[in-house]
Amino acid sequence: MALLKISKALDTKNIGEVYLALQNLDDDFDLEKCEDSFSAFLNEIITWDLKVSEEISEAVIRHLISLLHNKESLRRICEKILKTQTAVAVQIAVETMIEENWRLSKDDCKEVWNKIEETRKSQKLDEPGMKEFLRRTAANCMILRTSGAPSHSLSRLLFDALTDSNELRYIIPKFFLNEIAIVAPFHPLAVIEDLKNLPNYFIVPCVNSVEYSFRLKVDEFAKFITRSSTYQKQHARSILKVFHHICAEMEKIEPMECEDIDRIVDFWIAAIGIFDGSEVSMDEIGEAAKLVEKTTRRFVLKRQPLFLKRFLRKIHDNEDGNIGLEPQIVATIITTFQRLAFGQRSSEYYEELGEFWTLCMKMKYNDVYLSTVFYSSCFTLAQAQAVFRVKKELCLEVYEKILKPMHQQIVDFVEMKKIEANKEMSDEQRMMMEQANIGATYFSILVCTYQNAEEKIVEFTKS
Repeated sequence: MALLKISKALDTKNIGEVYLALQNLDDDFDLEKCEDSFSAFLNEIITWDLKVSEEISEAVIRHLISLLHNKESLRRICEKILKTQTAVAVQIAVETMIEENWRLSKDDCKEVWNKIEETRKSQKLDEPGMKEFLRRTAANCMILRTSGAPSHSLSRLLFDALTDSNELRYIIPKFFLNEIAIVAPFHPLAVIEDLKNLPNYFIVPCVNSVEYSFRLKVDEFAKFITRSSTYQKQHARSILKVFHHICAEMEKIEPMECEDIDRIVDFWIAAIGIFDGSEVSMDEIGEAAKLVEKTTRRFVLKRQPLFLKRFLRKIHDNEDGNIGLEPQIVATIITTFQRLAFGQRSSEYYEELGEFWTLCMKMKYNDVYLSTVFYSSCFTLAQAQAVFRVKKELCLEVYEKILKPMHQQIVDFVEMKKIEANKEMSDEQRMMMEQANIGATYFSILVCTYQNAEEKIVEFTKS
């Protein structure tokens, strides 16, 4: 009688009706004889759309799975759930397989992976369905990982899901973070969770040396922020905490050598994206500029100018379009070079001046008003070189080939703006023009900086 009620409920394709019918199973019911029927019921149910009533669907599947005592039958149904990627059911199937210590074969892993890809492309995610999607992804990752799937595939699975959730600004749940922490234990999201300092809870391994964990955190940070185009803007405050945490750990390690230059440059290139976020203040941007110098000082002296050169070259060679706040960042690099070179009277820096100036010459900006800090930093570097009387021939060449053309560009740009200002235009157009020319207020200071540099260079080169 009970089986008949369940069968009729199945005909309605209503998971709620099935749930009610299952309540009629009493303790005296001969479950063993009906196991094939329960297996058939499950095979039918996992073809339905179970996202309509997730809690009821989960209760029904857990109940039916608990009635299957034949291990072979149970394993078959779990593998089928994974190969069909039935929403709600995947996590239950994985829990069962982990408990029974079952693994997927290599061919089964491939089949499951292909179905995951197919499902991800076809499904339309919304906020209510995001939790189930992330649970399913974490469960898939767990069974594929224990079945020997390569870590790069697991990372891709998790981080593709992370990108999807970020588009909906969904808060990442702990069960998903736990899986990330296994695949990439020093990932920024794991570090964020650790920085909350929850009692009796940590997610980042504490058994590694400071140097080892620092470098892994740097690598994971650069990798994540580069591939996640919007995450750092939408969660700027959290990522900024990770950035400051890594910079603080940098102070604890031994001075860095040549092999760390590219790693730290990539870290900084990634970090720049944080400061485009609306949650970051100008004061915090200013503090970050100071950290460029602190970072440079963490290298042994002879590697410091190489780091700054590499940083500048990476910005120039950037293929992903303009970097946010680029003139300001470039100016910070140039100013750092100038302060450390002449503040330390360093021959290591002096030897790199020629190539550094070549890199400066390659940086081009069309809007002088928005790039005044860049021009000012170049003029100040040239002035310092002349004051400290370093490399007379180079100083003269810098004046002729870099400073003079820059000055002419500034003069031409200002003349063009004056002509534009004299044109007839509406009030709205004039307001837009004034906003675009907001940097003009610094023009007189910029001209003064150039004149000071010119005076010192002439004095040096004619002595």
